[in-house]
Amino acid sequence: MVDLKWVRVLKIDYENTVAPGTQLKLRNNLKYNVRYMDNDSRCVGALEFRIADESLRPFSVKVTMEAMFSYGPEDEKEDIHVMSFDQIFPFLRQTISSVTSMSGMAGLIIPLMHLNKQNVVASTDEPAEPDDGSMLS
Repeated sequence: MVDLKWVRVLKIDYENTVAPGTQLKLRNNLKYNVRYMDNDSRCVGALEFRIADESLRPFSVKVTMEAMFSYGPEDEKEDIHVMSFDQIFPFLRQTISSVTSMSGMAGLIIPLMHLNKQNVVASTDEPAEPDDGSMLS
């Protein structure tokens, strides 16, 4: 079972200089990686999300965040990847909505996204640096 320990926003880049009432056609880009800690049953999910106007109007929001998870010995890396994404994604949606609503526009709620387990590629990259999660634990 994958269990969220903490989540934190590392960076937000926001631009909105379009005229009020301008219709935007938005597109997004999402990157999500999981780094495992050796022999610790913990991992860090790193998410980078950008949404911008397809016609290159000056509107974009980019959020970089990370979260710490624990998992059990029965969990496979592909399952951990998918389950951890499902737990961090609501925090991303809330962050995007809050930032846009505080800027004077209607709060932008990005659509739900789910990862397909069959498309997850587990790698053997360097382990993540240990982090006790004291920021939000």
